[in-house]
Amino acid sequence: MRDEIKLDDAAAKAKIIDVPNGSGGTNRLGVLDVPSFYATIPTAGNEGHAGRYTSEDVIKLVNKLKAEHVSGIIIDLRSNPGGSLEEAVRFTGLFIKDGPVVLARANDGEVKVRADTDPGILYDGPIEVLINRFSASASEIAAAALQDYGRAIVVGDVSTHGKGTVQSLNPLRPFVAAASPSATNDPGTIKITIDKFYRVTGASTQLKGVMPDIVLPDTLSYSKMFGESSLDNPLPWDTIAPANFTALNLVKPYLADLSQRSAARVATNQDFTYIREDIADMEKHETDKTVTLNERKAIEERRINAARNKARDTERNARPASQATVYEITLENAEKPGLPAPQVQTNEMTTAHADVKVPGTVKKPAVVNAPSNDPTLDEAERILQDYITLLPKGDHLADGN
Repeated sequence: MRDEIKLDDAAAKAKIIDVPNGSGGTNRLGVLDVPSFYATIPTAGNEGHAGRYTSEDVIKLVNKLKAEHVSGIIIDLRSNPGGSLEEAVRFTGLFIKDGPVVLARANDGEVKVRADTDPGILYDGPIEVLINRFSASASEIAAAALQDYGRAIVVGDVSTHGKGTVQSLNPLRPFVAAASPSATNDPGTIKITIDKFYRVTGASTQLKGVMPDIVLPDTLSYSKMFGESSLDNPLPWDTIAPANFTALNLVKPYLADLSQRSAARVATNQDFTYIREDIADMEKHETDKTVTLNERKAIEERRINAARNKARDTERNARPASQATVYEITLENAEKPGLPAPQVQTNEMTTAHADVKVPGTVKKPAVVNAPSNDPTLDEAERILQDYITLLPKGDHLADGN
């Protein structure tokens, strides 16, 4: 039966994390997860349906984070493939005063400015943006603007995807004659690149993407299989005249100190040690153009890899339980008073079971509450805590200082 499918899992969501501050108290941090920049496109047949927009959902979530008095917010744009340009501009405008967000140059050289025209600011506290190699298109625009304005510290992979072009889809039916009057086959569409995106500084997001202020080790960063640079004949990186905008000075004065503190932690963090080992293996395999045809050797390699992964899981399970308290904030509970029950914290590596009834057995839970192993987010939380302590108190967005 045809029915409306609610894509709630693909909508924005948030977390509130209470973490020990090392002095007997706690710091309350907010994490805003934006998986894409979605928007409802008006079409025939959906006039009566309520639209869903990233900016509107983010407003609800951020208002909840503010009501619960978070000290700072991490905006997680990792693996955000982009989406609506208009929503990316509106989203960025929630954290800055009015001003240009992105420039688009057409193939005839004309440059159009997409700007935030609302001088209001939803949240004026400390912000950190998380990116990775799969952050692309509109998510690169948002991250670049918040970085160029000096509004947020950007953390993550060596660079984002580098998708800084705009394509139009052109149906071929008007140009391809049908084989017969009764033919119903669709000849398809042709995708044509018509625009190129540029940051407010005039630098393109094409090819080079957005480079973070603080780089954290990630296997995606060191693979040649991902990113615009891995494609055949990508358009080059270039620059145009910058836009007229007023930059803040909320990151640069503290960046050297933040980078030094983070590097010291990453150097001794066991999870990042595992990641560096994986990067070395990946680089070795990418340079090695041969594959063994010896069955015993192949089986032994798989056995070694399985033993290594098992040893890592054993080491993780032996660690002390996390002292953080995590509250999941959804669009459904964001407007309700108070906080939901906190997540159950455990270091055990568990597997979710299907919610299936089997005769003679106990019904297994569909979901097991166990935190995922996410060292990048863990370090991002520590960087944000450092940033909060270094950033002077006051309304920094009022005077641009």
